[in-house]
Amino acid sequence: MNYTLHQLKIFLAIVEKRSITKASEALFLTQPAVSIQLKKFQD
Repeated sequence: MNYTLHQLKIFLAIVEKRSITKASEALFLTQPAVSIQLKKFQD
């Protein structure tokens, strides 16, 4: 369970925005990049 700060920021953005797409826009990342980091966070 070693989370990176980057993964935690992405997870927080997803929770706050309630959307992976909106979180990716807020973080200036692509949606696939956010989805990949969320998957790694879940594993």
